[in-house]
Amino acid sequence: MIDALPPYAYAALLIAIVAAVAYQRTLGWRTYSKLHRLKVRYLPLIDRLTPAFVVANKRAPGEDAEYLTTVTQPVQATFEQLTAAGGSPHLLNSVKRLPDGSYSDAHVVWIHDDRSQTEAYLFDAEGGTHVYAHHETSVLDPEGHLSDPQQDGDVRGVVRDALGLPDS
Repeated sequence: MIDALPPYAYAALLIAIVAAVAYQRTLGWRTYSKLHRLKVRYLPLIDRLTPAFVVANKRAPGEDAEYLTTVTQPVQATFEQLTAAGGSPHLLNSVKRLPDGSYSDAHVVWIHDDRSQTEAYLFDAEGGTHVYAHHETSVLDPEGHLSDPQQDGDVRGVVRDALGLPDS
């Protein structure tokens, strides 16, 4: 799909993505969570109408290869810990859904120098937080981001480091 864009349209798309990445880096919890809640409200509706990949179904904690851990602090505190450790609030992504129908409450991304990224996503766990992660081509490479395979888990260890967890 992206490879069919004329060069000027691809350039415009890339400029918009770079601007969005720069903007999301400025967001604190309050603004980020409002924008994320809008995504959780509308992307599932869009998902019913189009084959676009806007909602990703995940398995329950402990059953999904992307599941890392459950921490005892709430989602906001986990989000703030991850962003304080170098992650960035992340809006350019699909929302994730667990088998019980709950949606991800926050996403944090680390964009690496090699044009890849690690994305962590967080689900409320009755006062704690389920933490999942995967590694993929960065959103700064739109075509690769949509077509390249991703690796399950925290391949680079950035999420584990940010949470103070031992290496797996």
